[in-house]
Amino acid sequence: MRTMIKYLYSVLIILFISSCQTNTPQKSFDQLLNEFFQKDSVRIVVTDSGLGGVSIAADVVKRMKNSGVFKNVDVIFFNAQPHKRSGYNSMKTTEQKVEVFNNALKAMEEHFHPDLLLIGCNTLSVLYDYTEFSKTAKFPVVGIVGTGVDLIKQKLDQDKNSDVIIFATKTTVKQGQHKKGLIKLGIKESNIYTQACPKLAGRIERGPDSDTTKSLVNIYVKEALQKYKNNGNPLYVSYNCTHYGYVDTLFKEAFKRNGVKVKEFLDPNPLMADFIFTPDHLNRFKDTKVSVRIVSQPELSPGKIGAIYSLIEPISPETAEALMEYEYTPDYFEWESIANKK
Repeated sequence: MRTMIKYLYSVLIILFISSCQTNTPQKSFDQLLNEFFQKDSVRIVVTDSGLGGVSIAADVVKRMKNSGVFKNVDVIFFNAQPHKRSGYNSMKTTEQKVEVFNNALKAMEEHFHPDLLLIGCNTLSVLYDYTEFSKTAKFPVVGIVGTGVDLIKQKLDQDKNSDVIIFATKTTVKQGQHKKGLIKLGIKESNIYTQACPKLAGRIERGPDSDTTKSLVNIYVKEALQKYKNNGNPLYVSYNCTHYGYVDTLFKEAFKRNGVKVKEFLDPNPLMADFIFTPDHLNRFKDTKVSVRIVSQPELSPGKIGAIYSLIEPISPETAEALMEYEYTPDYFEWESIANKK
């Protein structure tokens, strides 16, 4: 009898603890962000499908060194592209993309233990809210879509009846979060144009100055201008894929070649981490020690590394060196069984 009572008591204790854990409310984003800024030492993970977001990691490393926001900062860039021959935009369904990215998020949490995650990829940012991970995240997660929308809104507000052409991947354009966000903020739909640029990001990684990259930029600019109703309104062009800022010169040349004047070309990458460096967070510490790592699920070719290295080195030599010494981790998360579903 005593054994039975002890057993029942143990079961009740387990059920009680489980119930308490289940009923624990999820902390809000603001609560998680407030906890982040109260720490002395933090780990910031930047992720992208490819190497476009390395520029964001480089910007964080550069600005963090003299900021005094934290005492110690570890910056990790994780390339969450599943495989060098397979990316999210090549998957057949949104469900597949979400499931694979959810696995990548769990792997980042398990291996890196972030205090903050920056999703420096528009495609992955639009997928994030659909993941199971987003419902239980224990640290703040910031996507780049909001940064892009805010930047466009700010510029369009400066010029009445101005237009914007948004260049992005086909997944980003299909999901339409930039357009929806701008309309919600009061921008007229007739002032917003979107242009998908299939395979451009991959070509930029292989060679930002290659003939193929130049050809693709010219093709997509022409396609965008075929939709654009040039009524003399001020025109802004927005790069809503982290890779496109690397070929800013090519976009500018293509618009000039087509005789279209652009008021400003907008790149949200350098602005994504601005919220970390606001005046109320600066100079908490006299010195900040910063380290940086680059980790990649797919293997990176010497050509890709060299192409991005030359673009990153002027911003952050430490990040460029980390790219040269990147960590190849082919089995961080499962993707193949999901991507190959019929």
